[in-house]
Amino acid sequence: MMISPSHYQLPDSLFVQNRLQQLGDWHYALTDKFRQRLYRPHQGLQLPVLPAPQPDALQEIQALAQHFRQLQYLAPPMLQAEDLSALLTRLDKLAARTTDGAVAAMMLCPWQDYTAQHGINTTLLACLLGRALQLPTEQQSCLTLAALCMNLGSAGLHNELAQQEGSLSTTQRKQLDIHPLVSSALLRELGFDSPLLHQAVLGQHECPDGSGYPFHLGKEQISPLAQLLRLIDISSAKLMPRSYRQAVPAQRALAQLYTQADEQFDPVHTAQLVKILGVYPTGSFVRLASGETAIVVAQGEQLNRPQLAPLRDLDQRQEIDSNEIGAQLTVQVEERHLQKLRGLWPLV
Repeated sequence: MMISPSHYQLPDSLFVQNRLQQLGDWHYALTDKFRQRLYRPHQGLQLPVLPAPQPDALQEIQALAQHFRQLQYLAPPMLQAEDLSALLTRLDKLAARTTDGAVAAMMLCPWQDYTAQHGINTTLLACLLGRALQLPTEQQSCLTLAALCMNLGSAGLHNELAQQEGSLSTTQRKQLDIHPLVSSALLRELGFDSPLLHQAVLGQHECPDGSGYPFHLGKEQISPLAQLLRLIDISSAKLMPRSYRQAVPAQRALAQLYTQADEQFDPVHTAQLVKILGVYPTGSFVRLASGETAIVVAQGEQLNRPQLAPLRDLDQRQEIDSNEIGAQLTVQVEERHLQKLRGLWPLV
């Protein structure tokens, strides 16, 4: 699909013009004044050291989320492309090692910083879905980097919104509308120049019906990678709790996405997403028809036969037909709960 850069012109408003400038096709840069204002609150931060590999998927993702929590507030030149690449390598390695562990970490790890955890979860899902779709190497690399960094220039705003139940203020709406442009500009400063990458980041919130932002593109102007990233982003967000609501049960979240497949998402992508997550995703809690509570520890060869372990004895694993599952439970997972679950998805 040929995407014309003529549809990606910088929006004509003082709010945008005071913050960004367009230097070429899909090439935006922060104004000096806005860049200083964006990073002034975080001056004095130190570059964190990438944590040592952890023995299981839950601990690994918690450590990497904490690492990214610190990285996302740093500005170039302190933040370097290599810092993000090293983090991506660790996430991709985990996803390649254990699909079940990656999904379980997405479902279970509590977050201290919504933007950082969402970036980690979205990247894990991008690793899994991109590999399942057998994307070419460049597309896969761009997809995972875009998933990690799509909110790089708006971490504070997204954390604020994760705690906010009411409507957005006028200023918040304006900031949200330009955050794809800001993130793209920051990736340019880090030396990432691939048009595929920037089309994905810039188009992540565009909708096929033209109702998205910041460019209000139609379906033919949105890159396939941006459309895939939007599906991954929405899926990850639905499965994460906010301060004012629980996570959406996976069955309901997937059903919502699947019913929109033809008009909003590529049905092939949605079907592959369902295969990865399963009817009851790994890491979700369920109540069996017997009344017992269990956790899904792995997906079976058939979607309707996940492998479960009862909470009373996590070593007692067995495949169970989904007909024997009464309901998926929404559980607020805390750190003390994770200590009991960490051995379920080992990495060593």
